[in-house]
Amino acid sequence: MKFTSPSQAIQMAIADAIKAIFQTAIAPKEISITACYPKYAAHYTSAIALAISQRLNNKAINIAEAIAQTCSQNPEISSQWQLHAFGKGWLNIVLSDQYIFTNLLALESWQPYGMNYDQGFWQNNRISNHTMLSPPPVLQYAYARCCALIRLAYRENLLLPSILIDSSIITNAIFTEPLEISLYMQNLAIADFLNREQEHSLVSDHALSRSKLSQALAKSFLDFYDHCRIFGVDRDIALRRLLLIRITQKLLLAIAPTNISYSMYL
Repeated sequence: MKFTSPSQAIQMAIADAIKAIFQTAIAPKEISITACYPKYAAHYTSAIALAISQRLNNKAINIAEAIAQTCSQNPEISSQWQLHAFGKGWLNIVLSDQYIFTNLLALESWQPYGMNYDQGFWQNNRISNHTMLSPPPVLQYAYARCCALIRLAYRENLLLPSILIDSSIITNAIFTEPLEISLYMQNLAIADFLNREQEHSLVSDHALSRSKLSQALAKSFLDFYDHCRIFGVDRDIALRRLLLIRITQKLLLAIAPTNISYSMYL
């Protein structure tokens, strides 16, 4: 099952805009998209205009403004995100609340390679037969907290173990806390990595990249856990946060090496 992340969709839209404006073909994967939340007032940023300025013999800011204007005139794009040119030619991309929620649901139902959903939890089928290793302490704790919160949600009848969350019961899907968005963005970063891993051969820093992404997700989750209540809050808020927790539980497994076992924490 394929998951098209916001960054992939943005790359394709920018590539189409460049081709339409400047009659220049650029492969979407060549367009750098960097998550920048909460450093800037945007979710992603891109330096593509700076990268192709010399090639097009045009100022980067002019290129960036032309891309932003073209994308803003497309209702399908503008309903999902807004592009803003700034500085010497950077592009900032701000996702709409509805688009964030749509991707949250897509992440929830996405089944990465080697994963399956069983008895209320995502599980990893890629575990090797070699000696099992325990994950580092911060990852153990983050994963164990995810599992404990999901189990408690089942006991409180907020979730049912046999089904995924029904989006129709969430009437207000807007993130209100920056830490919710940060956790969402970290999960998207792992989804992007796993997509690239399936599409291309492994690179030399593959293991290091996995470790960095796992650590960043665990840290983001624990910050979220310390400051965002799950129980005793409005039901919509609880369900939205449980959605994030269940996605985090899945992607901590999906990004783990095959000799790392989390099964004892289920």
